[in-house]
Amino acid sequence: MPFALTQTNIVGQPGCAPATLTLANGFGCSTTPVQNNYAVNRFYRLGHVQVWNLDIQRTLPMGIVMNVGYNGAKGGELDILRAPNRTANGASDTGAQPFNYEDSPGYSRFNQLSVNVRKRLQKGVSLQATYHYGHSIDNASSIGGGKPTVAQNDQDLNAEEGNSTFDVRHQVTGNWVLELPFGPNRAYLNKGGFWSKALDGFSLSGDFTFATGTYYTPHYVSTVAETATGSNNSLRPDRVFSQSIGGAGTVLDWFNKAAFVTPASGYGTASRGSIEGPGIVAVDASLSRTVGLGETRSFEARVTANNVFNTVQYSGIDTTLNSQTFGQVTSTAAMRRLTVLARYRF
Repeated sequence: MPFALTQTNIVGQPGCAPATLTLANGFGCSTTPVQNNYAVNRFYRLGHVQVWNLDIQRTLPMGIVMNVGYNGAKGGELDILRAPNRTANGASDTGAQPFNYEDSPGYSRFNQLSVNVRKRLQKGVSLQATYHYGHSIDNASSIGGGKPTVAQNDQDLNAEEGNSTFDVRHQVTGNWVLELPFGPNRAYLNKGGFWSKALDGFSLSGDFTFATGTYYTPHYVSTVAETATGSNNSLRPDRVFSQSIGGAGTVLDWFNKAAFVTPASGYGTASRGSIEGPGIVAVDASLSRTVGLGETRSFEARVTANNVFNTVQYSGIDTTLNSQTFGQVTSTAAMRRLTVLARYRF
């Protein structure tokens, strides 16, 4: 079991002076205990994943193509950050100093239904939309690229199973293209004249995303001893099962805070990923026009609006039980933004 030894030496602390802090003896002047050492399982295995999918396609009338698919994945030997010898209050239960321990007993499961409908460009109109219904479960807090969180109870790793931090239960995405029906060879104003030329070459396009939120884990900061081990934010509160987690969905009351309480003793019963965060309602749009200037030259102008309806998007919530802002929205996504582009091709 390889251990990493760390030490902080600060000139001015007791027993640490410039005379004792030398290249020959650079680590001999500190008498302060150092917390949060770590170790790695010498039999640590690299994670693996198995992926499978099935897709059925059918062509429907009016140039519409529909795909119905299933995607599945199973991960094994995933990374889990453990804290052996640590009790719920952060102290050691063996007399040895608590430390972080990198191990690979984690696992994940993912299942998803996907329905895609698209209409090929016909008479200046093209549409595409995809609906996903999926669920991802794991007991490895580092999966998905997030910052690893120490397992709450090293003796009960199965209690770490919960919704993945990136789990999105429902999601609808899509895009569209609409060529305005004005000008030569179009349905309207095709006889020539000022308006025929002025409105020729315009197109409206965009994309949209409507999705439920990802999942957050309720936690709390316990004693000074627990925080000093470097394993803070891993303890979870008790779940009050008579209370629904769903709240008002407002800035000051996103979820029901009464659904969680500080454990009377020991480890909490709340699950990882048990709080659904804010969802997404985003629509982007673009208006463009291309003007031909001969056989090989053209001029294109485009105005793009991200979050075209300037919808307020919440992007973070506070799930720390003993925080002043517990249960409140803490951040928002970007507001509407306009971008103007001009391009000359030759």
